[in-house]
Amino acid sequence: MGTLPALKVFEEEISQLKKQVEGIRKKMKAAGPGPASADILNRYVGKRVAFALRNGQEVAATLVEHDRYNCLVETGDGQMVLLKHAIDTVKPLE
Repeated sequence: MGTLPALKVFEEEISQLKKQVEGIRKKMKAAGPGPASADILNRYVGKRVAFALRNGQEVAATLVEHDRYNCLVETGDGQMVLLKHAIDTVKPLE
């Protein structure tokens, strides 16, 4: 028994959607990460900032450096690494 006509139409649509998604993924990968996050944090390197964390804590510290996933900060108690996914907001204290 052959494929039902309606099923064949859906299979063709799914195939087209998969091609579109793959094209979008390639464009996003080629573009790389957006500059917005890095540019914003670069403004605060060497400055006192308040990090509001997802667990409700607030950390007041000097931002020493950051990479794609972490922020190295200096507090009165020493250095600390904050994971970016745990940060809700960043605001300047100076």
